[in-house]
Amino acid sequence: MSFKNIIVFGAHGQIGQHFLRFASASGIKSTAVIRNSEQASKITQIASGVTAKEITVDGSSVEELGAAISGHDAVVLTLGSRGKSLLQVDLDGTVKVFEAAVLAKVRRLVLISAANAENREWFSKTSLRDYYIAKHYADRILVNEFKQSLDFTILQPGALTDGASTKKFGHLGGETRSVDREDVAYAILETLNDKETYGKSIPFVNGNTDIGEFFKNVK
Repeated sequence: MSFKNIIVFGAHGQIGQHFLRFASASGIKSTAVIRNSEQASKITQIASGVTAKEITVDGSSVEELGAAISGHDAVVLTLGSRGKSLLQVDLDGTVKVFEAAVLAKVRRLVLISAANAENREWFSKTSLRDYYIAKHYADRILVNEFKQSLDFTILQPGALTDGASTKKFGHLGGETRSVDREDVAYAILETLNDKETYGKSIPFVNGNTDIGEFFKNVK
């Protein structure tokens, strides 16, 4: 199945905006979920085929989020509160979207998480511990509770940067520990229609391997 009608939560963030542009260029219609009318006016100017939907994950019920998702064929989650509402948005809001997608009978979901989010021993020593706790449990809930009801892919980028996109990827543990936000958006587009990524968590950074080749060989 080719997904052509997508709802994007966290659309106003940098990764979300990059993805909306790339999706539009690929002929994908996107509904951008935003928090207010000011964000809406900006989002709708990003690319053709983008419409705005004003709704908040922390202030809405699962049923209201399900109504927003209904009629789409995939969900993209790039949610992030920048540390301001980690419990309400990054954790509970994200999980509510999982539940809402099931309610709306939309199986395909791509979640942006973070590299090492599964490694509590590692992130407990970082200054972003609370951020990683939210990512850890959102990922864990998705894997443990929604494997049968959602066709999900969890993308786990390294440290986010705003350099020039390369579309070149690599695994954690090499010299590079970061990845450009544009390349994260490309990763969403690359994996969206790839059934081989269903049910998988994929950590990545910028590297030397072409994007298609990298994601083709994920285990």
